[in-house]
Amino acid sequence: MQAPSLVILALVLAFPLIYSVVLSFQSYSPVDAEADGRFIGFDNYIRMLGDEQFGRAVLVTIAYVVLAVGIETLLGTIVGVALSRLIRSRRIVTSALLLPMIATPLVVGLMFSFGLNPQFGYMTDFLRALGLVGEAGVLDSAGGAFAALVVMDVWEWTPFIALMVLAGLSAAPQAQIQAAELDGCNTFELYWHVMLPMIRPVLIVAVLFRATEAIRQFDQVYILTGGGPGSATTVNDIFQYRISFAAFDMSYGAALGVATFAVVATLSAILFRFLNRKGADA
Repeated sequence: MQAPSLVILALVLAFPLIYSVVLSFQSYSPVDAEADGRFIGFDNYIRMLGDEQFGRAVLVTIAYVVLAVGIETLLGTIVGVALSRLIRSRRIVTSALLLPMIATPLVVGLMFSFGLNPQFGYMTDFLRALGLVGEAGVLDSAGGAFAALVVMDVWEWTPFIALMVLAGLSAAPQAQIQAAELDGCNTFELYWHVMLPMIRPVLIVAVLFRATEAIRQFDQVYILTGGGPGSATTVNDIFQYRISFAAFDMSYGAALGVATFAVVATLSAILFRFLNRKGADA
């Protein structure tokens, strides 16, 4: 009974991956007669190592992931701790926090794109009232466009970290917490020295999960900035898109995709290994 499902799964997942790996060792472009699909070995991967534009895209991606996930972790922890102290309104606030995560990346990207429009965007008007942006708006400058992407990701995914922290705090052993309270710990010492170390495994899982997602960011960047101005917000997936579907260098695009898959698969393996170890320890 499972055979048809496995065949469909293999066709959907395995075939594109195998095809991309094979294509990455070839020279193929539908708009270049000389790139006729001949085998070229590791040339695409060697080219990747010396490609300055790819290196810049990797740096932008690293900066984006570190800033966005770092801020989300800090704010999410603070919000999660604050939520744990709520009693009557916790359910309402928790339900409200789910709203940004329910929205699709397309909707979130369009919402920020309209909000930051230099002519009629309400976010732009607010920032102008504070004297933070000029007539050109936020997205016209490299720093402003990059900051907008980080803020958009933080707005959408900070609730995820907060809910993970709240779940960890709710499951923390109460005996140790009560013992710390009897020893005279104040609220800050209780959270900083007792409760946060207890939820460290939960935070690590949340950070790894968010990092693997942020590395593959495409939809919102494409909608909000398109990778510009210049290459200021050209993250790795936007660069791959340009190589594959604007320059039609399909083989080099496949090599870039395989390299990205290897990085994400490595992070996922670390995540699952960590989860399995915690399950064995439990």
